[in-house]
Amino acid sequence: MKDNYTFADILVSKITVGNKSEFLKASKAKYDSYNSKDWAKIYFDEFSGGFNVYHNDHNFSKKGGGGDAEKIVGKMLAKYNGKQVEFLPENSYQKSPDINFDDQTWDIKLINNASEGTIRNYIKDARKAENVIFYWDENDKLSELKNAVIRNIGYFKKKNTLNTMPNIYYMNKEGVLKSVFIRYP
Repeated sequence: MKDNYTFADILVSKITVGNKSEFLKASKAKYDSYNSKDWAKIYFDEFSGGFNVYHNDHNFSKKGGGGDAEKIVGKMLAKYNGKQVEFLPENSYQKSPDINFDDQTWDIKLINNASEGTIRNYIKDARKAENVIFYWDENDKLSELKNAVIRNIGYFKKKNTLNTMPNIYYMNKEGVLKSVFIRYP
């Protein structure tokens, strides 16, 4: 079975792991290459090679815990998923994504106290990014999130703008990033 790459009519390619020490060395070099004039080097994970760098013009929201949630999610992305996370510059004149990793832009939304209606508005607001990550660390909000996604799919379909809806994920307390809605081209 281990050498059989076709099982139940599913073709599986060999996985190339490569040299982990070379990967970690390259990741550390990338982390170290951020200049301190524009970037603050906050966290590097020696095991996963993930890291967090904050652009000096990134604004962490002080109201409602949103800024803290961004930091928590960013660190979990680096530590548990090996992501190289850049917190992007923001200004008060134009809405912009919170972070960048895997060559994609992402918004992070804390929904501890959010209703389904608020989550729907967050999804609309997150269109400034390609993806949105919802995070909660108090009450279970998965049901409200899924209901909001289903209702927004209907809303965007009706307006013939489903292609503008971001890919939607949530992160659990263990740092696992799970998809709820993936927009197909």
